[in-house]
Amino acid sequence: MTAPKTGITAQNIFEKGMLIAVHSGYYEGRKKLSKEQLKDLPQEIVRGVHDLFDTEFKKLVKEIGHFNGETRGMIKRQAIPFPIDGIYFLSSARIDEIVEMIEERDKERSLLIGEAVKVYDEAIETFASKYPDFYNNAKGKYLTKADFAERFYFSYQFIKISPPDKDSLISPEQYKKEMAKFKSTIDDMKKEVVSTIYQSLLEMTARLKKQMINDKPNQRTFNNLNKFLEQVDAVYADFVDRDDLKKMIEKVKADILGITADTLRDSEDAKAKFQAAIAATTKELKALPDIPLKRAIDL
Repeated sequence: MTAPKTGITAQNIFEKGMLIAVHSGYYEGRKKLSKEQLKDLPQEIVRGVHDLFDTEFKKLVKEIGHFNGETRGMIKRQAIPFPIDGIYFLSSARIDEIVEMIEERDKERSLLIGEAVKVYDEAIETFASKYPDFYNNAKGKYLTKADFAERFYFSYQFIKISPPDKDSLISPEQYKKEMAKFKSTIDDMKKEVVSTIYQSLLEMTARLKKQMINDKPNQRTFNNLNKFLEQVDAVYADFVDRDDLKKMIEKVKADILGITADTLRDSEDAKAKFQAAIAATTKELKALPDIPLKRAIDL
């Protein structure tokens, strides 16, 4: 007989995975307007900046920032946010995959930075030609090529954040407080996971319900829901310790198993059965107690 799967607790969290801290840097290339440039404006309420580069070069810079943001997003979709900015929990099964992804994208990011560095001097000259007054005001603020390149970075490290040991220098009373704080942190992570799953399932089932009412089943909605259910299994499952939500996850899976938009368009009987099932599931999901919505849903 297979032993029941143990969920995440304050005691076993680092047996199940690791925390990854993600750091990234970006350079906007801006300078504050001088007092002379602001002289005709009320300086107590006006704060002004101007760019150091023209539109074409800014596109290259923004592309690097967007690439870093995409990489962070790819990590977040396979991780659980930790209640400290920039830190996420990765299950053991995801660590190698995430590290490989980051290192592969690091090569691509280096190419993007290289493209910007290659035309950096030319970009400054172009700006000086187009906007001589602004250039003269800012010419002492331009970075060297090396410093410019170093402003764009994406790094990570695996860390362990845990309460102190019993044998540490703190008092027994403080030790109890720190243990309680750590348990509260893990509980907050679980609440966040439950809220994320609840919100996403309710939004997508409500969307399907509305599409059925309007007789416009959309395959993209089915695809997104299937992907999210896969994410629940791969990323969130260990953090869900509510049996009622687990039951609803399985019910949603049963509702959409083998169903496609084409199936519903081609069969009135299949459409009627699915419409009744998804309406009932949406109603049951909405009725789950003590799970706050992150944002309003039109049901």
